[in-house]
Amino acid sequence: MTVPSRRTARGRGVTLARALSKAGIASRAEASRLIREGAVTVNGATVRAPGAWVDLRAARIALRGTPVGPAPRIYIAMYKPPGVVTTRSDERGRRTVYALLPRSLPLVFPVGRLDMDTSGLLLLTNDTRFGELVAGASHGVPKTYRVTLARPLDARAAAAIRRGVTLPGGERCRPARLDADSRDPRSCRLVITEGKNRQVRRMFASQGHAVVALRRIAVGCVRLGAMKEGEVRLLTDEEVTGLMEEGGSRARA
Repeated sequence: MTVPSRRTARGRGVTLARALSKAGIASRAEASRLIREGAVTVNGATVRAPGAWVDLRAARIALRGTPVGPAPRIYIAMYKPPGVVTTRSDERGRRTVYALLPRSLPLVFPVGRLDMDTSGLLLLTNDTRFGELVAGASHGVPKTYRVTLARPLDARAAAAIRRGVTLPGGERCRPARLDADSRDPRSCRLVITEGKNRQVRRMFASQGHAVVALRRIAVGCVRLGAMKEGEVRLLTDEEVTGLMEEGGSRARA
């Protein structure tokens, strides 16, 4: 068959590998392998180029003869335990968040990440637009953390974090909301509106404080609440709508 060029297909299609990924069939890398093996047809003809562009409104895609259709949109909240990595697979054999998901679910991806030692609320979805609105740096959906430090937080460090600190290497963090815990001087509640790599730990480290425990307790309007470690639940329609409205409104601000 004739493979549409990027020039003629752009704006109304996606690559074949992405089409399989969007349908919840496989990750992009797995989809590319299946395509190269000749397991995928488009309009009845085998296509072995993962980068071939297809029009999702018109193309009939099949995997080993079974038609591939769009997967239903799904939105998940997980209480990620510490010691679990936010990846689909791990070369070191560590347990991943995908081991906690029911096998019956379509393929989903994490909305942002939590590092291995951080626990708490992790969102997963197969809705790319939702993921961009919630995790995109320009959208600024607030993420709330419970932070425990190695020693009591001093006023100078707290004031610096509230103003916005500069990380080693020159990255500048936006001002954050920090509320000290009156019952425990080593603990605080922190709200940030961006998601740099290991940002919370690096923010406190820049002020001479080591984080010994970190738990994310909210993303926008979604709360960890009474969930238990390892528990997974579907987001309510109200939560999905609320998060998308938060992301959209902050991007326009």
